[in-house]
Amino acid sequence: MPKRAITSDKVFKSRLPFAQATVAGGFMFVCCVGSNRDGKYAVGDARAQTQQCIDNIRALIEEAGGTLADVVKCTVYVTGREHWAPMNEVYFANFAEDPPHRVSCIVAGLGSPDCLVEIDATVYLGEG
Repeated sequence: MPKRAITSDKVFKSRLPFAQATVAGGFMFVCCVGSNRDGKYAVGDARAQTQQCIDNIRALIEEAGGTLADVVKCTVYVTGREHWAPMNEVYFANFAEDPPHRVSCIVAGLGSPDCLVEIDATVYLGEG
């Protein structure tokens, strides 16, 4: 099955060897943290970083021709129990109408000490 990378100028592009998002068949796989296109983490708490994660995911999905309504599964990582309620508040505000399947974990750390939230999403874009 052929795959293709999806990129967006609205999302930070790492120098590390991984795609911002990948489409394979009718599925898209995307994982984002709460940093802006310049690589700076959203100021504030887990609310701000969760919203930035979702904004980044939305930008990449739209680049592929989809919408947040096409998200079928998310895995959410937070770095502490104190971030749980703020993350949920923003997450459910963005996925309130038809929430995707979700797995959530509290982890010891993410790629940067400033990173509080990371969201991995699987998106169904239709028959590829």
